[in-house]
Amino acid sequence: MSDMLFLTVLLGIIAVTAGLDCTGQPNGIYEYTCFSYVTCYQGVATEILCNSTDVFDPDQARCVTPVDGFWPCADVVNCMNQADNRYPDYNNGCHTYYTCHKGFFLGHNFCPPSLVFDFNHQLCNWHFNVVPPCGTCTDPECLV
Repeated sequence: MSDMLFLTVLLGIIAVTAGLDCTGQPNGIYEYTCFSYVTCYQGVATEILCNSTDVFDPDQARCVTPVDGFWPCADVVNCMNQADNRYPDYNNGCHTYYTCHKGFFLGHNFCPPSLVFDFNHQLCNWHFNVVPPCGTCTDPECLV
């Protein structure tokens, strides 16, 4: 019985993420919610769940136990009135984006280095191909 419990806990802590393709990506954190984060390491995506008393702290890039007056996961977005979509995180210079689906906040995602989130195309892009406020493109073709 204890072996089964250990396996269940282990699988709950580290689970391979099918949604993120890490092929060719540098090692690092690519997605996070308040209670988990996804890393790419040597081309493999791994989801790490925080234990039941911890939350993910993006500044420390790890799960931490919140203390009185400090809740590191303060960047949760209320998606109740948002359409299903991905949205740029303006407070992070559009280098990250978040996803809303059926009124639920599904977490933040990082763009690869040097890229910003392009809301019109729903992907990370070079700033010169993205309209303001995330980019610098003023050409009407950037809207299409």
